[in-house]
Amino acid sequence: MVHIKIKKGLDIPIKGKPSGKTQQLIPGGEASSATPKKIALNLKPFEDIKFKLLAKAGDTVKIGQPIAFDKAQEKRMFVSPAGGVVREVRRGLKRRLLDIVIDVDSEEQAVEHTIIDIDKASREEILERLLEGGLFANIRRRPFNRLANPTKTPQSIFVKAIESAPFTPSAEQQVEGYEKEFQAGLNALTKLTQGPVHLVYRQGTSCKAFTDAQNVEKHTTEGPHPVANHSLHIEHIDPITSVDHIIWTVTAHDVVSIGYLLTKGRYFTERVISIAGPGIVPDRTGYFKVRAGYPIEALIAGRIEKGLVRLISGDPLMGEKVEPDEYLGYYHTAFCAIPENTHREFMHFFRLGINKYSFSRAYFSGLLDNTEREYDFTTNQHGEHRPFIDATLYDQVMPLQVSTMPLVKAVLAEDLDLAEELGLLSVDGEDFALPTFVCMSKMEMTDIIKQGLKRHALEVME
Repeated sequence: MVHIKIKKGLDIPIKGKPSGKTQQLIPGGEASSATPKKIALNLKPFEDIKFKLLAKAGDTVKIGQPIAFDKAQEKRMFVSPAGGVVREVRRGLKRRLLDIVIDVDSEEQAVEHTIIDIDKASREEILERLLEGGLFANIRRRPFNRLANPTKTPQSIFVKAIESAPFTPSAEQQVEGYEKEFQAGLNALTKLTQGPVHLVYRQGTSCKAFTDAQNVEKHTTEGPHPVANHSLHIEHIDPITSVDHIIWTVTAHDVVSIGYLLTKGRYFTERVISIAGPGIVPDRTGYFKVRAGYPIEALIAGRIEKGLVRLISGDPLMGEKVEPDEYLGYYHTAFCAIPENTHREFMHFFRLGINKYSFSRAYFSGLLDNTEREYDFTTNQHGEHRPFIDATLYDQVMPLQVSTMPLVKAVLAEDLDLAEELGLLSVDGEDFALPTFVCMSKMEMTDIIKQGLKRHALEVME
């Protein structure tokens, strides 16, 4: 067992945090069904995939029915999260697939798979079921954080049973009520790797599904965000040494979904999400059980503060801006709203700023103990893009053994050989979310690293 303890990092003191027990979200009020009228398969995260559609507008589909597949890996299916009629297929630039919207039937039908005996099943049988059942899209590979290749066996698999990003529901909430499916999912993963399955969870958890898990190597963590990031776990347990050092990564929810598919024969559509943020009416935040592909308009009904508000599918650091007519992201378990600030505050830098958070101590609040304080954040960046100023600021929130600013500069200069020497293979865009947050130069480091990884992957993997 490895215990990962970090001090570098930051739990952002943002108002609007969710609390309380997990509830069932009823979009139309207590008298309505818990299932919304429309649900969508969100394909935005897969911008590098060339899809082939298997269903068009007007077709009737079942839960778990393949409705698109990856042309590069034709066995990798993307399945319907609802039973009903395909309402529309939404496309973006260059006809890129964005969403497949489904009108949900009052009595949904689901694809029924044969139940697999995991202990007796071969690696090929489990892989085949995950591919046709639509769950192989939940498995990512490192380095480069791309979709895993089913034809290549990983040296190890990392299961993230901890969350630390702002507003994100805990892994314990995702597993609650599905402990048997979680263990079944772990058992299945052990058949897919030539090495161990590493289960990483927070020290002190009371979740027996984690502490009593079988057939895996268990590790604990403690510290502020980004203690839950895969990159940190991999660095401490099985460091990546080359582009051929393949590691697969999944979350606790993914493991439940895998176990559910194999033991129940059905596609798992349930997830716990948070509705939070300073733009949400204070008594309407919380944790809710919803369906995958949930409509944003149902999440915000009666919950948004007056004024201009930015809606975000995902957490405040790594989420993406959405509109009310869009849908919850494929991987997202958080939804938040943050007030839009379109006006520059006159002479704000000459004020004490006691009620404004500052990591760099530009305001007096940076000198205070912010452990128990919370701040009303807005979308205002209080400045514009400028050259790098202070590299030491980034290293205060970066627990990985990489030099933040030199690595970002190497990627900007497109010197990917140097970037690899500086640790590019060991990181992902999410690892630079906090440096981006505290950056006085307003550098979008997450996007810079994502693009650098994408370019480097194309060079070394083709």
